[in-house]
Amino acid sequence: METGGPNPLRDLFDAAARQRTVKLTCRRCRHANSFAAAALWWLFERNGWRDGFADVRKRCICVYCLHRLGEKIRNPEFELTQEAPLDRRYPMPSELDWKRELRRRR
Repeated sequence: METGGPNPLRDLFDAAARQRTVKLTCRRCRHANSFAAAALWWLFERNGWRDGFADVRKRCICVYCLHRLGEKIRNPEFELTQEAPLDRRYPMPSELDWKRELRRRR
């Protein structure tokens, strides 16, 4: 994860602005899934959730462990990649919403 330098990545919006993919891996069953950072940011924005990387890990659960074991396994391993996202279930923000947030953060 890029955290150093003049413009460190601190949250989902920063990762989305740099077109990263968020890869989450369950610590128990090792199931991995990757999402477009912009789609995750938009999900968190619409729900009013904080989008810092630590906050994202606290919110995410493994759906396989939930369905198989009935347990909510939180705090998956978190990695930023440049690979194509595997999961596209969450919609991307509209161009208007994205540009509005870009202007707000300048």
